Amino acid sequence: MILTLKELAEHLKLNDRTVMRMLKTGQIQGVKVGGQWRFNGSQIDRVFFPAEIGSEDVPLSELTHTQFGIPVSRLTNENRIFLDMKATNVEEAIAELTNPQLFNSLVLDIQDLRAKCMARESLLSTGVGNGIAVPHPRDPIPTLRASGCIVIGRSKAGIDYNAADGKPVHLFFLICSQTIELHLHLIGKIATLIHHQKFIDLCKTTESPSEIIRAIMEYERAEFLKPEEETESGTDADK
Repeated sequence: MILTLKELAEHLKLNDRTVMRMLKTGQIQGVKVGGQWRFNGSQIDRVFFPAEIGSEDVPLSELTHTQFGIPVSRLTNENRIFLDMKATNVEEAIAELTNPQLFNSLVLDIQDLRAKCMARESLLSTGVGNGIAVPHPRDPIPTLRASGCIVIGRSKAGIDYNAADGKPVHLFFLICSQTIELHLHLIGKIATLIHHQKFIDLCKTTESPSEIIRAIMEYERAEFLKPEEETESGTDADK
């Protein structure tokens, strides 16, 4: 289960500030997207309640270090980039982004995926501001026929999506994956990607899905080649 900061604090019987201190000191790890933290509930349980789940003591670094290095560019393709959305509201947007043709039989039960995405929006809008939304099911999709999948959609007119800044959403990055670990990894990758305004501008103006794929690959390559010291500094600043 993926938890918000408030939900994690309630789960651990702590206040929000204590949870944030544990995050900053490395006791726990989370992913920040759109200014909001997300935590892997099962991972937190393995850290704080190992006896309850019958596991042996494991170094914290092994529990919190993601085993997934899958780039965003590998989980989408030109057929999953939809640049002419017609939706006018949240439900219609989710329906378009979960069109069976976009997934090409990767998901056995599209209606289930659609319902889980809508359930997530009912909890809190995934519209993170700046005309961007990152819709996703709250829980993994174990029947997904791939480790993960990303659908990119664009609405030129903009969609009223209850975004954090109250503005219409033009770009959508829908994520689904088989595991929570990969989900958090992809949320982090997308969060990094959408901080590049040039990339966002390109997505809003191009008519070529291949150009979007190429831009994603270029940014991922630049991120991979970034010196470790610079990466760590940026991570600390985000916290």
